[in-house]
Amino acid sequence: MKYASALVFMTALLIPAAALAQDPPPPTHEQNFEAAYVGVTGNASSSTFGLGADLVSRPDTWLIRNKVSFVRNESNDVLVANAFDLTSRAQKELNARTSVFGEYGFFRDRFAGVVHRNAVTGGVALKVIDDARQTFGVDLGAGYVSEARLAGDDISSGSYVAGAGYKLKLTETAEISDDLRLSGLFAQGDNWRIDHAIALTTRVAAGLSLKVSHAIRYANFPPPGFKKTDAIMSVALVAKFAQP
Repeated sequence: MKYASALVFMTALLIPAAALAQDPPPPTHEQNFEAAYVGVTGNASSSTFGLGADLVSRPDTWLIRNKVSFVRNESNDVLVANAFDLTSRAQKELNARTSVFGEYGFFRDRFAGVVHRNAVTGGVALKVIDDARQTFGVDLGAGYVSEARLAGDDISSGSYVAGAGYKLKLTETAEISDDLRLSGLFAQGDNWRIDHAIALTTRVAAGLSLKVSHAIRYANFPPPGFKKTDAIMSVALVAKFAQP
């Protein structure tokens, strides 16, 4: 699989950098809000609107994170995309490299055949690299998924999750992030999915950045009549607030 090959190659490149100096402590509270809009008029009419928020709190040895995103697209006054994604996570640090976490996820995208999906996951998070220039971590977990579908049978099963996240500081004002997540069902070996997102963020003013991102959602066992792959390309303004 090309995703696994890319992950192995990336890890091989990053390991020598692990000896770099550590970053200063992150802020106790951090909020990121982003908005994107693209409109076309004339011979064709279309509009795409996206909103997102990433709220992080770090009380003592805990990390509490809530992420939400919403995408809506209309073409010639016809709604062609409408997706909502929410993830809430509580993570407890055990030592400098190891944490345990609990996570709840909600997803809705009727244009992908998903009326709603609820997922509860618990697991272990490991920091492979954590220095001033780059970070690389992996997650391993298991849980339960309940999914209502527009077509075919609904899903209710135990699940597994494996993920990796990488962030590289290119300059003082620019960074790139790459997040990969594999999830599947114990009851159905062919029912697995991959979520992959890569983003480049550049600061344009104090507290304001420009973010270019590309996300792919691949479902190996989609509802009958729906495609396996959805891709989202976005250019957004991001407002960031942080408190020490």
